[in-house]
Amino acid sequence: MEIQYHPSTGRRAVNVWPIGPAGERLLVAAAALAALAFVSLWATVPAVLARLSRDAELSVRERELESARHAEAAAQREASGTAARALAWGDRLSKIAFLYGLESARWPRALDPARGLLLGPDAERLPAEVEVYLRALERARETLEGVESSDPTLASRTPSIVPIGGDLYEPAALFGPRVSPWTGQEEFFCGLDLAAPEGTAVVAPADGRVVFTGRARRDLAPRLWQFGTLVVISHGPGLATLFGHLDRAEARRGDRVKRGQRLGVVGKTGWAQSPRVHYELWRLEAGRFRPTDPLFAILGGGLDDRHRSLEQMRATSAPEPWDSLPGLP
Repeated sequence: MEIQYHPSTGRRAVNVWPIGPAGERLLVAAAALAALAFVSLWATVPAVLARLSRDAELSVRERELESARHAEAAAQREASGTAARALAWGDRLSKIAFLYGLESARWPRALDPARGLLLGPDAERLPAEVEVYLRALERARETLEGVESSDPTLASRTPSIVPIGGDLYEPAALFGPRVSPWTGQEEFFCGLDLAAPEGTAVVAPADGRVVFTGRARRDLAPRLWQFGTLVVISHGPGLATLFGHLDRAEARRGDRVKRGQRLGVVGKTGWAQSPRVHYELWRLEAGRFRPTDPLFAILGGGLDDRHRSLEQMRATSAPEPWDSLPGLP
């Protein structure tokens, strides 16, 4: 066997390469390998292209799924945020209803935490529960507006703010049973102690009339005597507030005060371990003033994150006996 190369021009000689038996076998083997490679490519290239197409499609689907997950998580966060804001407004309006003296029968039942609306772990039920709760909030708002329209000064004389003229304070004692740090005996603490720097302004939580300043008589009001220098404010026919441990009282008996007006300054008169103001909220019930939880009269400030119904608040008061509030009948 030989291989000939013929030039394009006839003037050049023809090149001839003789191939022996070994070369023939090598050429046959090379041709076979080339054919095998062609057949392999013909079979594998479509499979590779198909796999690449499937991988690309899978990648697109994974990106779409991931995007859907992010959208769902964002929607869930938005729904949870709406639920939290709705619950906060429900708590606030229920406190106002309590301070206005509304009967539980007049209040939307959907706002009762015992119903469990917006408080459960079931995310699928959340949108429907938010809708029910928002409708209840609207009814509650309309009810309160109706009460206020019949008593134009009610809102201004209803305690609603922290009685400290600044942001530097923290709870030192809460309304409820405790062990007395002075006697070591169990007792019921009838107010709220807010620790604050000495000299910080103590302010009126609402409009009212000062009915007492000074120190209670130990023989007539031994519990209140422990709170040193006091200021007592009447906020109309149904509510009164008391402030104790004052370093000095700046308001005088008979003064008319506005919400936020200075009454005195934080001190540690009476039985006080450190500078603080002792705050009590008294509510008229069955013809008598009774101390109840002052947190019901703080609508902001981040001091109270408990969810309570109007009925629970109406049922909350300190157990008898308690001292009479000085300055009030």
